[in-house]
Amino acid sequence: MDDGTIAAISTPIGEGGIGIVRLTGPDAIDIAAGLFRSTRATSLRAVPTHTLHYGRIAVEDRTIDEVLVSVMRAPRTYTREDVVEINCHGGVVATRAVLDAVLAGGARLAERGEFTKRAFLNGRLSLDQAKAVLDVVQARTVLGLEAAVDRLGGRFSTALEEVRGGLAEILADLEVEIDYPDLDVEIEAVLPRIDALSQRVDVILAQSEQGRIIREGLTISIVGRPNVGKSTLLNALLAEDRAIVTPIPGTTRDTVEEEASLGGIPVRFVDTAGLRETIDPVEAEGVARTERAIDRSDLVLCLVDRSEPLTEEDRALLGRDWGVPAILVVNKTDLPNRLEDVSLDAQIERADVSAMEGEGIEELQEAILQRLVGGELPTRNSVLLLDAWERDLIRRAAESLRRAGETARAGHSPDMIAEDLRIAYRTAGELQGIDVSESILDAVFAKFCVGK
Repeated sequence: MDDGTIAAISTPIGEGGIGIVRLTGPDAIDIAAGLFRSTRATSLRAVPTHTLHYGRIAVEDRTIDEVLVSVMRAPRTYTREDVVEINCHGGVVATRAVLDAVLAGGARLAERGEFTKRAFLNGRLSLDQAKAVLDVVQARTVLGLEAAVDRLGGRFSTALEEVRGGLAEILADLEVEIDYPDLDVEIEAVLPRIDALSQRVDVILAQSEQGRIIREGLTISIVGRPNVGKSTLLNALLAEDRAIVTPIPGTTRDTVEEEASLGGIPVRFVDTAGLRETIDPVEAEGVARTERAIDRSDLVLCLVDRSEPLTEEDRALLGRDWGVPAILVVNKTDLPNRLEDVSLDAQIERADVSAMEGEGIEELQEAILQRLVGGELPTRNSVLLLDAWERDLIRRAAESLRRAGETARAGHSPDMIAEDLRIAYRTAGELQGIDVSESILDAVFAKFCVGK
């Protein structure tokens, strides 16, 4: 990676009170000093670290903007390099003009995630802490934010260090047995330590599966024949009028998707077009999109209208194999009941609601959580926000430890046990960013925005 000075806009592009242009690298302070004008005689090159200075950014005699400039000297900075942040007025034109001046002064435009990548390469953050920065930025619920902050604080790093340290101690004992066979190492004493580490990694894996739900969220499709109240139910679940509701069947021609937090879990609700046979090409396309939405759902809410007898379309839906968990939602409990008992016909759980009046919505939400997470809501201490690559490495480490335990129980030689433990050790190191390939690092930091 180029070790020059980089710069980027670190605030969202658009109108706002403040825009920040960030620089880091060996020439960050010199570049900013060449553009900064102030009534004070002191140059930015001479100011103390972690101080804020009022003035303006100018190119020759042309003022670009009135600014506040923060100067932070290495190593007590985000990147462990000199860092300067120019706080200018928000807005596309003002921030872009300041950035252009900085780039003309000798900096180059930062790549995606390059500030955080430098923090990692300079030892300021571990790889998993660097990933946690992105999790904080992209948090979709309060629980997701809490879990990301915990990871940024080193919770996952600490767990990995404990596992890797335990593996190193066991390997050291086994190496003694391998190199000096006359010095007996009790394999029976090593086995409980392997089992303990295996259980620890299993816990991490389970927490990562909980974290997957928080990170990726869940998708719930609301399906039924036309005019049973799907859009009204969506509005009730969101507690806002998001979907158009009319008494005309077939109003929803496309899927309407909105996200909400349910027990701290990000849930995407999909209001679908009514499922029925139709010759209307627009409505038919809506039905096709409904089928695609069902295919990617984690749960289906199948609606029927309590105020009307079951139709053939209702019965077809009730007898359908959705391929995912489903809940039968009997809607319009505020109207007279003309619906025969369907709970025995449908092999799915039933919830009775009035989407229009908001009755039974809390009970439906509880039923949804029961079906999706067994009623056990993830908590701050029970989740780890790991991506697919990290979860795969954790699974591989768990498998290596399991094999090592089986090898030890079978009475095989210490070198055979050690081989599986070495694999687990290297895998844990890869998770910590030790000997990780450049392509993996590029893939990790490419997910960041340019200014982070």
